[in-house]
Amino acid sequence: MKQARHEPAIAMQLAAERLARGEYDAALEWFRQAASLGNVAALEHALQLQQRQQGKLATAVWLQQQINAGTVDAGAVKPEQRSELGLWPDNTPVVSGLTSAAGCALSLQPVVTQQAGVNTWQQLLQLWQQDRQLAQLPVCFLPLHRVDSPTLACSEDSSTLLQCNYPVLDALVAEGSFSQLVVIAGRGKASYNNGILQLPDNADIALLRHEFMHILGFIDEYALAHPTAAEVCRPGKIHPNLVLVTDVEAYVQRWNLTKTPALTAVDTCQAVNMQAYRVIAEDNVMRFYELPLPDHYFQLMQHMLHQPEELMPVQYYFAYLARQRQDWQKWQQFMQQASMLGYAEAAQALAP
Repeated sequence: MKQARHEPAIAMQLAAERLARGEYDAALEWFRQAASLGNVAALEHALQLQQRQQGKLATAVWLQQQINAGTVDAGAVKPEQRSELGLWPDNTPVVSGLTSAAGCALSLQPVVTQQAGVNTWQQLLQLWQQDRQLAQLPVCFLPLHRVDSPTLACSEDSSTLLQCNYPVLDALVAEGSFSQLVVIAGRGKASYNNGILQLPDNADIALLRHEFMHILGFIDEYALAHPTAAEVCRPGKIHPNLVLVTDVEAYVQRWNLTKTPALTAVDTCQAVNMQAYRVIAEDNVMRFYELPLPDHYFQLMQHMLHQPEELMPVQYYFAYLARQRQDWQKWQQFMQQASMLGYAEAAQALAP
C-alpha cells in the first residue's frame, strides 16, 4: 500500500483486487490514486465505477475538482467522456432549433447538461415534427443551450421530482427571446412549474407532449397530492380540460360553446374532497401520458396558443427568485420582460 502511493501499477493492482472482492469504495479510491499518478486507464475505470456507484453528477463534480486542482490532466479525459458527464468541450457542435410552419406563438428554450440529454432532445425534435398533431402547433424551439452538469446540478433520484439550480440560468432567461424553458437533465420525475418544463434525459415524446400540455393549462386527470389539488381545485379557476360543477356555466362561456360538454368524473381533486369532471368521456393523455391526444383537446390547445399572453412566462418566476434574494434590479428586468410578453400580472406588479 505504501508503494501504491507512488507507483500507479501497484495502485491498479490493489484496485483490481478490491473490485474482485466487491469492495467498490476501496477499489474506487485506488483507481483514483493510480489516475492521480498519470495512469489514463485508471482514470477511465474510476469514472465508470463512480458513475455506477454514485451517478453522473457526482462523477462530474469530482472530475472537475481534480482538473481544477491539477490532480488530473484535462487532456487525459476524452472529449466524449467530458460530454457524457456534462463537462462540455469548447468545440461541442450546436444543435439547431425548430421553427414551426404555423408560426411561433410560443417559443421554448431547451437546456441540457449531459450528452444523454442532447441525444434525447434531437430525437424528441424529430418526433415532434413527425407527429400529426404537434407539428401543426405554432410552437418553436430555440437552438439547444448547454450548461455544465455541476453548475445546473439537476437531481438524479428517480423517485422524486427533478430539481435543478435554476438561478444559474439568469443570464440565459434575461437575454432570451422565449417564454418557457425545457430542461432535459437528470433522472427524476418530469414536471411543469413556473415556466419550466423539466424532463429526465431519457424522456420520450409522449412524456414531452403530456408536460407541454401543462404549459397550456391542462390538468392531470388522476388524483393529485393535496398541495397541488388545493392550488388547482378552486372554484372560479377555469382549466381547458377540467371543470367543477359550480363552474360549468363559466366554462361554457370561456370557450364559447353552444352546449354543455359531456362531463366525466375524475379523481383530480379527491385530496381536497371536491369532485372534478373532464370534458370528454374517454381516458386520454392527461390520465395516462402514453394514451392518444383527443382531437377535442388538440383544438383546445390551439385555442390557448391564440392567447399566449395568458400563459405565465418563465421570466415572471425568475423575477420571484430575484425578489427572494432581494436583487431588485434583476426583479425589475425580469418583470419588465414578462410584461412585454403581455402577462397581465407582471404589468400589475410594475404599476405605480
